Amino acid sequence: MQPQIEQLSERPDLLPTIAVWIYSEWWTEVEGATVGTLTDLLRAHLTADQIPVTLVASLECSPVGTATLLAHDVETEEWPDLSPWLAAVYVMPQYRRRGIGAALINAIVEKAASLGVGVLYLSTVGREEFYAGLGWQVIHRSEDKVVMSRSTVGSH
Repeated sequence: MQPQIEQLSERPDLLPTIAVWIYSEWWTEVEGATVGTLTDLLRAHLTADQIPVTLVASLECSPVGTATLLAHDVETEEWPDLSPWLAAVYVMPQYRRRGIGAALINAIVEKAASLGVGVLYLSTVGREEFYAGLGWQVIHRSEDKVVMSRSTVGSH
C-alpha cells in the first residue's frame, strides 16, 4: 500500500506528532531543546509551497512518517553555500522497510523541483546506501557523516 503524502500545511493537526518524532529521534541531546521548541520551529512549515516544507506520510489516515526540506540544517553549518537540504526523514519503526521513506524522499525531490530548486543536499550517518539507491551521490565524506546531493531534473 502506497502512503498518502501531504504537506504539513494541509495537516496542521499533525504538528504535535511530528514535533515529538523529530525531538525523540534527533533533539533529546540538544541543550535547552524541548518538544515545544520544535513545535515552534515547525510552525514556519505551515505555509504551503515554500521552503521550509515538511511532508507527512499517512496510511489509512494515520501518520507514519515525515521528511523536511530546509534552507539550512543545524548539521550543515559548515556548507553555507549549499542549499536546500533534505532533513528529518523519519518513519515509525513498525512501518520501516515498506517504501515509505523512499516515497517521502522522492516527494521532497518533486516538491523541490516544483519550487525551482535544481539540486538538493543531505547529511547522513550510516544510511549512504539507502540514499544512493534513490539517486543521491556522495560529495563529501568525513569520519562521522556523509554529505550527498541529488539533481531534481527529471523528477516531475
